Amino acid sequence: ITLKEARGRKPVSGDMASSICSMTRRVGACSMGASSRLFTPLRPAAACAFSSLSRSAGRVARTAPPTSTLPATVPARFASGKSDKPLFPLYSIPVFLVGGAAMVYFIQSKVEQVAEEEVRQHQVSVGKALIGGPFELMDMNGETVTEKNFEGDFVLVYFGFTNCPDVCPDQLDKLSEAITAIDKDHRYPNIQPVFITVDPDRDTPEGIKQYLSEFHPRFVGLTGTKEQVDKCCKEYRVYYSMSPKDADNDYIVDHTIICYLIGPDGQFLDYFGQNRTAVEIAEGMGRNINKFVLENGHNGEKLRRNRQSAAKKELEK
Repeated sequence: ITLKEARGRKPVSGDMASSICSMTRRVGACSMGASSRLFTPLRPAAACAFSSLSRSAGRVARTAPPTSTLPATVPARFASGKSDKPLFPLYSIPVFLVGGAAMVYFIQSKVEQVAEEEVRQHQVSVGKALIGGPFELMDMNGETVTEKNFEGDFVLVYFGFTNCPDVCPDQLDKLSEAITAIDKDHRYPNIQPVFITVDPDRDTPEGIKQYLSEFHPRFVGLTGTKEQVDKCCKEYRVYYSMSPKDADNDYIVDHTIICYLIGPDGQFLDYFGQNRTAVEIAEGMGRNINKFVLENGHNGEKLRRNRQSAAKKELEK
């Protein structure tokens, strides 16, 4: 075989190409050893020819596709990678369908149960928040006041103290402006603003009355003993803490800056934080009043009349 013929042939199998490489090397070695004395002038040309043939055969071996290692007895249908039998029996298809449907139904049921539980917890913690409750305090006239005195009214409750340098006055101004906006809309009943002190040691009924005179005229101020104030703050989830006294025996009270909207039935409706504007507070109160009327079919004025009627019947008895 000549070098030109070897280069022009089609690729052969890897085994055959390896045999050609081995054969050419052996033939080249034998030929060169045997004719070293007789054909010394031809040694360079022969070596070059056999070297070229060996390299060509090597290239054929590298480019040849791998041959199958299956034994000769393996059937042709397995050697080709194809089988007459299906991967899964036909009777297993209904089993897979039924099992998959059961799994989907189980997952959906669990998801619905978890969602319903979250809704119930949300209603308990948010829709019916445990804010507000019974209390007994003293108003600006020295009269005992409880939560029952405000039944039938929409009440806006704020906790603060009269010696507050800036936050409490700003909040009370904001609440007064929001209540005035609600008063101008005759669709809504009057809202009763209530100020409860968190500094009962310094805030007397007379001091609170004078302090609130600078804000909305319907404001009612409440104080009491430290135990009474602590109980009320606990009912409304209000935190407060007194700072250490300075050289002038003065101190600041750190407290929750928030106001609560309580419905005519004494239940919590909504809250408004420090970052809410007067317009936002007024809009929020309006929405809650409309929702309360829609759900209960009456407003604060009707509940007040019902309360007064019930009290009158009790007196008659």
